[in-house]
Amino acid sequence: MATVSGPERKDSTPHDTSGTRRAARGGVANLIGAGYSGIASFAVTALVARIATTSDAGVYFSALSVLLIAASLVELGVPVGFVYFLARYRGLGRTDLLRKALTAGAVPMLVLGVIVATVGVVFRDQLGRVFFSDAVTDRAGIMAIISITLVFLIVTDSVMGATRGLGVMRPTVIADKFVNPTVQLLALVLLAGAGWTGGDQMIWTRTVGVTAVAILIIPWLRRLLRRYPRRAEETLSQAWAPKRKIIGEFWRFTGPRALGQIAQVGIQRVDVVLVALWLGPVDAAVYAAATRFLVFGQLAANAIGTAVQPQISALTARGARAPLQHLYRTSTAWVMFATWPFYLTFIVQAHWLMRLFGNQYERGALVLQILSAAMLIATSCGAVDAVLLMAGRSTWTMINAWVALIVNVGLNIWLIPQMGILGATIAWVASILVNNLVPLVQVAVGIRVHPFGRITLSAAITPLILFGLLPWVVSLTRAGVWGAAGALVLGVAVYLPLLWRWRHTLELTEILRRRERRASAE
Repeated sequence: MATVSGPERKDSTPHDTSGTRRAARGGVANLIGAGYSGIASFAVTALVARIATTSDAGVYFSALSVLLIAASLVELGVPVGFVYFLARYRGLGRTDLLRKALTAGAVPMLVLGVIVATVGVVFRDQLGRVFFSDAVTDRAGIMAIISITLVFLIVTDSVMGATRGLGVMRPTVIADKFVNPTVQLLALVLLAGAGWTGGDQMIWTRTVGVTAVAILIIPWLRRLLRRYPRRAEETLSQAWAPKRKIIGEFWRFTGPRALGQIAQVGIQRVDVVLVALWLGPVDAAVYAAATRFLVFGQLAANAIGTAVQPQISALTARGARAPLQHLYRTSTAWVMFATWPFYLTFIVQAHWLMRLFGNQYERGALVLQILSAAMLIATSCGAVDAVLLMAGRSTWTMINAWVALIVNVGLNIWLIPQMGILGATIAWVASILVNNLVPLVQVAVGIRVHPFGRITLSAAITPLILFGLLPWVVSLTRAGVWGAAGALVLGVAVYLPLLWRWRHTLELTEILRRRERRASAE
């Protein structure tokens, strides 16, 4: 596979920024959806913390973590495989292979999913004792709910991957970013009104959310497939029956990605499960609530990373190192400008923010501060994993993820019994640093690009002053929550005009022109 090393082509100039503009346009819908999803997800967490006891909230958060880890195992990387192969076959004009690729991925995944769900229901009591502490009396029922929801979750994730592979982003944005969190929030409100706030009752909201997504997304995929009718000489069964070659190609690509995805989800979720096992659901609730603040920055960073992946792939294939350097640096500035205000606010205002969940959650403030500081380092690396992956180093990304997971689990096992939730925090920080600094060295040495420059320096200094230094100085005056709110409003009031002034440097003007043209047309 071609990489960016070696002589550059004639078009590989620093002024070739069309890929950066396309990436910027592609990220708008993702950012809007990510923003709403982040707010709705945080609202779900806050509502759970408010309506349920700390113990029941901990059961809910740990059950959700078990569900997501199980889904990453059972999905086998199929959603990513659908994105890659459906897009590839469309590009090659081999639309007759689309249905065969869907069968090649879906059948093994669904068979495994049904087997795992059946085992989960049949052995719910035994598995409940493995994943939940003895303090959780309804653990068998929770395992049954997780097992049922698992099947719906892997189906919806895979169907959304298929729609993206068919070139349509809207189903993912609407279904996953808007419908799913909204339905979960509404279901939670109804449960609260009925007084059903036990851990086994609240986890049903996740089932309702993915079911609503399935009802919306599956017919959407069927409509998209009608654009690619099967060959006239093929029967329906022949159109969907994959050839051995297609099966081999699909799983040779999807296998390594599946292993990497399992590690990534494990890094984000295994600590909540381990805290619940060793410290109980109360500590798990406090720890999970503190970590939920990070979702705002993570969703924004993921949205930008998803948008730049196709452009990174095209530039590395052409050996265009200078434009790749420009895109990597500019997109890193986007990530920092979008996320650093959140993380700095979390560091300075951690105690006030944790009180949103209730006074009993305030002891998670230190967890929030430490993790937010680690995320400042992580986001300054930009979409480093995407650069490595799209340059053909998929094995490297898999190894990096598993090394980070091993570090995470090892430190959790060592530190949680001694230090409690602070030990889990240190373990996660270590895995964050491994998962970002190691790839940063790899892209610098192997691909010869890095994210650092004047634009990323501005993206660091500006938020540091407006959302770090200014609120910290105000906090020294003991102005309380109103002083903190005033400092935040003042920071935003200065920050937004500065971003507008730098819109040309950040190459966001094309997005604004497109919006103006649409408004004029309407």
